[in-house]
Amino acid sequence: MSESDKEKQKLYYPSPELATTARVKNMEEYKKIWKHSVEKPREFWAEEAKMVDFFTPYKEVWTGSTDDDFVGKWFTEGKLNVAYNCIDRWVEKGFGDEESLIWMGEDDTIKSYSFSQLKDEVSKAANALKSLGVKKGDRVCLWLPMISELAIIMLACARIGAIHSIVFGGFSAESVKDRIDDSECKVLVVADEVKRAGKAKPMKINLKGIIEQCPSIEHVAVVKVTGNPTYEYEKDVDFSALMATQSADCPCEPMDSEDVLFILYTSGTTGKPKGVVHTTGGYLVYGMSTNKYVWDYSCLLDLKGAEPKDRDVWYCTADIGWITGHTQIIYSPLALGAKTVMYEGTPTWPHKGRFWEICQKLGVTHFYTAPTAIRALMKYGAEEVNKWDLSKLKMLGTVGEVCNWPEWKWYWDVVGKGTGGEKPVGRPIVDSYWQTETGSYMMVNFGSITPMKPGSCTFPFFGCNPVLLNEEGEKINTPMTQAYFAYDMPWPGLMRTVWGDHDRFVSTYLTKFKNHYFTGDYAQIDEKGYYFILGRSDDVIKVSGHRLGSAEVEAAINSHDAVAESAVCPYPHSMKGSTIFAYVTLMSGVEGNEELKTDIVKHVRAMAGPAVKPEVIMFSDALPKTRSGKIMRRVLKAIALQGDIGNVMTLANPEVVQALVDERAKLGEIKF
Repeated sequence: MSESDKEKQKLYYPSPELATTARVKNMEEYKKIWKHSVEKPREFWAEEAKMVDFFTPYKEVWTGSTDDDFVGKWFTEGKLNVAYNCIDRWVEKGFGDEESLIWMGEDDTIKSYSFSQLKDEVSKAANALKSLGVKKGDRVCLWLPMISELAIIMLACARIGAIHSIVFGGFSAESVKDRIDDSECKVLVVADEVKRAGKAKPMKINLKGIIEQCPSIEHVAVVKVTGNPTYEYEKDVDFSALMATQSADCPCEPMDSEDVLFILYTSGTTGKPKGVVHTTGGYLVYGMSTNKYVWDYSCLLDLKGAEPKDRDVWYCTADIGWITGHTQIIYSPLALGAKTVMYEGTPTWPHKGRFWEICQKLGVTHFYTAPTAIRALMKYGAEEVNKWDLSKLKMLGTVGEVCNWPEWKWYWDVVGKGTGGEKPVGRPIVDSYWQTETGSYMMVNFGSITPMKPGSCTFPFFGCNPVLLNEEGEKINTPMTQAYFAYDMPWPGLMRTVWGDHDRFVSTYLTKFKNHYFTGDYAQIDEKGYYFILGRSDDVIKVSGHRLGSAEVEAAINSHDAVAESAVCPYPHSMKGSTIFAYVTLMSGVEGNEELKTDIVKHVRAMAGPAVKPEVIMFSDALPKTRSGKIMRRVLKAIALQGDIGNVMTLANPEVVQALVDERAKLGEIKF
């Protein structure tokens, strides 16, 4: 075994001082609580629900699973309001002057909202929506960049019981129309323009000729970011001006625990996005619980010996257009009474160390980002990190995809300042596994106490009981055996349905394995009980009868020193059925050539065995990705086969597709 392989197999440990103030003190206590949470979920979640202020107490924690309703109902007949729990209660408890949301713009503008100030702004936005006829149960579509108004207006929707449907600011106008039509939104909130990398780029004008085709829309509420002239529509309302005229007094609408809080659309294998539905009580309790235990940051719920003004500073770099932003920037941190950071821009502008500058400037203690971002930043070396003072950082984290060895090790060494040796110690890297559908993490290491293993999302969160299943639905307990990844019991934050199509919810998640939630992923477990996610079950490449998860193959390729990122897809092979077609992005300054291809293949064979050998390697400057950073494998398969690529306008970087098509054409006909 090489030294590198030995390093990967080690356990890495969080700085021991973190455990001294942890809410769960050690792994023995974690195991005891987890066992209780899955054996007596009603008792466990009843205790967790004490974090939430209910207007009317709930009658039953959970109605249980049935053959017709796996998720069941949670906190039945309880009345509450999410915005009240995020804002008002902290004001009423005497914390109105304490910081809540800290927003930073591309131009270094900082808006720090106290809980009282946030309450006033959210109330004004809520009254503005009400003046446009929005009431409890109406759907409001938000298509905005990462401006502070996005946070304020989504909380305003929650305040009055409107259901928000947030669309990532970089999506196309056609995508916005599809989502509006599916959920029959009454109002669309949109920015006039968006600031990106120092330039103002059009936003609202992209709706021209499209919004007119949305019959449910009664008003287009325009938020002024630049104030520059833009396309005007007869249903336009200057929402910035409207907010300014409103009262700062708006009562919170009592909501039933099972009332819908928001709809968030996610990709589907059919090409039509699914409107994932999350409800009020269960989503809030689950999100708060995960953040409280996993990150251990001080907050108004539990100051952990700190003064209110000296609370930890939480920074999640996600966009609010995705579930990570919903749960980890707004709802969970604010409901816990944390200081939460929201940044308008990109991680590499106006310079390559922007993330680390923000950490220094705002005193960030807990930093949560995606492996995609880590890979992009590690290209620029340690010097872009080391020039900033990160001494206040306590914990790091990753979300969105598997954090493979190269980026994990760089994160550990350079940002985490971790040690080597037989028992490496440093700032912990919280590796979280979850989905839009699940509300928050189901698999995650508790930052203060869990020994880490690179590439592993470690162990289940409380109330989550994962199982590995074969095709027949039988449990697989053999270490390092690839299997379907499912859960045999629900938790409060699990989605309730697909908006307007409950049959799709059932067929997608609950049918393959009866009385289980099926994640759609493959996973395996090692001898010590650590879980590893191997990729989507519909991304499997079957080579000579061997089922290879895409994540497994890509991890082997990415471990080559010259490789920054890779993606693989199946390619027809006359003898093997399929072989591996690999798209490889190289580290900055590395030149791609045939000699390097040969070396990568040799490396992969040594790392993962001959079955994993990529028989076609195509160098690429970038890979097509969704706005959440996930590789769009449908597009890669189509390019490899030189087939119909389909609509790529919802990609974060549609411009890379043509470059890949041109590069594929240079390879000519490939036959095996």
